[in-house]
Amino acid sequence: TPTAQIMYTFSIMYCMTQSLSQGGEGLGTMGLPPSKLRELCMESGFSEVKEIPINNPLNILYLIKP
Repeated sequence: TPTAQIMYTFSIMYCMTQSLSQGGEGLGTMGLPPSKLRELCMESGFSEVKEIPINNPLNILYLIKP
């Protein structure tokens, strides 16, 4: 969709570059693979990451538990 394309471009051109300039991982705000999200959550001490079904083609909702 055009909205998703604009959001992904913003993620790459602004969010990712800002993260890299501050020494971050440069993951952006869109396009973060679920496997990487789970990895980051487990490394941060969370025990469960579950995807919650929603009717939205642009977003994924996660339940993340300590």
